[in-house]
Amino acid sequence: MQIVLGIPGGIAAYKSADLARLLANDGHRVRCILTEAGARFITPLTLSSLTAEPCYGANPDQGEWRANPSIEHIELARWADLVAVVPATADVIGKAANGLATDLLTTVLLATRAPILWAPAMNTGMWGHPAVQANLERLRSFGHSVVDPDDGLLACGEEGSGKLAQVPAIAEAILMYGSPKLRSLDGRRVLITAGPTREDLDPVRTLTNRSTGTMGLELARAFRDAGARVQLVLGGDLPEPWGVETVRVRSAQEMLAACQSRWAAADGLVGAAAVADQRPETYAAEKVKKGEGPETMALVRTPDILATLSAARRPGQWMVGFAAESEKHLDHAAAKLQKKGLDAILVNDVQRGRAFGAQANTLTPITAEGPQASLGPLPKDLLARAVVQWWARRLESLDSGR
Repeated sequence: MQIVLGIPGGIAAYKSADLARLLANDGHRVRCILTEAGARFITPLTLSSLTAEPCYGANPDQGEWRANPSIEHIELARWADLVAVVPATADVIGKAANGLATDLLTTVLLATRAPILWAPAMNTGMWGHPAVQANLERLRSFGHSVVDPDDGLLACGEEGSGKLAQVPAIAEAILMYGSPKLRSLDGRRVLITAGPTREDLDPVRTLTNRSTGTMGLELARAFRDAGARVQLVLGGDLPEPWGVETVRVRSAQEMLAACQSRWAAADGLVGAAAVADQRPETYAAEKVKKGEGPETMALVRTPDILATLSAARRPGQWMVGFAAESEKHLDHAAAKLQKKGLDAILVNDVQRGRAFGAQANTLTPITAEGPQASLGPLPKDLLARAVVQWWARRLESLDSGR
C-alpha cells in the first residue's frame, strides 16, 4: 500500500515516527508530510531515514527550485492509496472540515480521492469541545474515518480522553480502511471462532490445549480488511484485533452460546477455535488437594460447536472449519468435513508441535471435490490473507454456478 502520513504539530508527533517505521517494515511505502508546527517536534531526516522515502512539507533540505519541479499536492494526492493524519490536531481537523488549504498537508487532503484516516490527539478539554466534535462529524460525513483517542495521562498532566491511540491500533486501522475490498466478502457478516477453550477443574487448574489463537486472530483481521463485517468469539489471552466486534469466552459451552446468539444473522462462519473435546464431569469449588495414591478424573464430552451450528444453518450460509491432525491428515479432515456438513475444511499438520504459536504454517483446503492446492508455508498473517483470497475466489465461483 502507498500511504501518505501527515504529521501536524502535537507532542504525540514522535509516535508518528514509530508508526512510519512499523508500516515501512511491513512492506508499505510511506511518504510523510510535515507541517511547520510538526517540524518543531520531529525532523524530516528522521522520517526519511525510517521510510526510505522523501519527506515533504516543512523540509529545509527540499527547496522550491528543483531541476524537475512537480505540483506536489497533486502528485501526492494521486500517489496515495490512503492518507492518514497522525496526530490529528484540533487545528488541522478544523481546517479540513471547512475546506481550508493553507499548507501542503491541507491541500493534499482536499485534492486526494484516497480514503482519509484521522487519529486525533489533544487535551481532554479540547477533545470534548463541541466545535472539535462537530468538525469530526463533518469529516465523517465526507467519508473519512476516525480512530478515537484513548483515555490516560496526557502530556499536560491531566487525565482523560485525548491520548493518541496505540500505534499498532492505528496501523491496523490503516490496513482496514486502505486495503482493497473483495467483492464476494465486502459487507458480508462473518462469524469467526478463535483461540483455545478452557475447562476448569477447580479455581486453579484447567483443561486446555496448546493453541494460542494467533491464526484465528489473523483470519479476523484478513476478513476485516477484505471488507467483511466480522464478529469474533475469542478464547485465550491474546489482545483482540482493532475494528472487530469481539466477545470473550472461556469454556466450550460459553463459545457455543455466543455463536448461537449470532449465527442466524451471519452469512458465514470460520471455525478456527481449538475447542477442548472434554471437560471435567464435576467442578470443585475449592482447590483440590494432593492426595495419597493414584488419582483419577472423570471426563465428559463438550458440545460440538460446528455440528450444532451446521444443523441450524439456513440456506445460503457457508461454513469453513479447521482440522489439526498429527497423522492421516487428509483422511481425518475429509471425514470431519462430511460429518459436520462443512463447505470447506483447512487441515494443518501439528506433529511435533508444528503450527502452534507464532510459527509459519501450511494449510491444505479440502472441499467436496477433494484436497486443493496447499497454502503456505507462510507466516500466519500472510497465510490468513491467502486463505481469505482462496475462499473469496471459491465463493465467486459458487455464486456464478448458481
